[in-house]
Amino acid sequence: MASQAMDELVAAVEAGKSEQLKTYLATMGRFHRYSLGNQLLISFQRPDATRVAGYRTWMQLGRRVKRGEKAIRILAPILWRTKNEDEDEKVVSFRSACIFDVSQTDGKPLVEFARVGGDPGEQTERLRDLIVGKGIKLEYSNAIGPAQGLSAEGRIVLGEDMKPAEEFSTMAHELAHSMLHQGGDSPESKTVRETEAEAVAFVVCQAIGLDANDSASDYIQLYDGKRDTLIGSLERIQQTASEIIRGITPRDQKAAA
Repeated sequence: MASQAMDELVAAVEAGKSEQLKTYLATMGRFHRYSLGNQLLISFQRPDATRVAGYRTWMQLGRRVKRGEKAIRILAPILWRTKNEDEDEKVVSFRSACIFDVSQTDGKPLVEFARVGGDPGEQTERLRDLIVGKGIKLEYSNAIGPAQGLSAEGRIVLGEDMKPAEEFSTMAHELAHSMLHQGGDSPESKTVRETEAEAVAFVVCQAIGLDANDSASDYIQLYDGKRDTLIGSLERIQQTASEIIRGITPRDQKAAA
């Protein structure tokens, strides 16, 4: 099914339907703890999903799946536990698992994490700390204008006096460049590099509930006529965005998720 979902995504992109790719990236932001394949499966089966869990988990949360609701099918790993306690569990296979979106359930109201709306709030400081923690020097200067930000080896410069949401999104964009495109294997196309960084920023903003202004972004530019190239970009975007999101998530929210 994951292959079918990817086929449909590629077909939509080939037909010039950039919105379907954007919908998938939004799903990536909401379900950043899931694998790339499972994110694609959720987006393919229920693109409007906001919070998912298995049948028993919903019952533990005081909610029941409504009668007649169709499950979202994902792949769950089958783990093999070694006799040596010092060794990690190994994934030996996968099985089909059923999950449901909160909209498919009734019952006790859920405890909601704080949403940031149009202001990232404390998330901006957490993102700054993450950048500095990676050994990257962060500076502010309007001398880079008209650019809002730039990144070089070990250095990120942001324009001054930006609105909070704009500053956060630009900072995430430049951090993505630092993590993805400086040293090592990087796409030759500048357009693809810029689109990957913008996609990472979009996913991170989605994850914290920030309505980022991405009207200038056309994510269809990730596709150059090759399925493998698109998959490679999506994998890089997913891994980078997930690392950033984990780095700015407060410990209490990590434990509660």
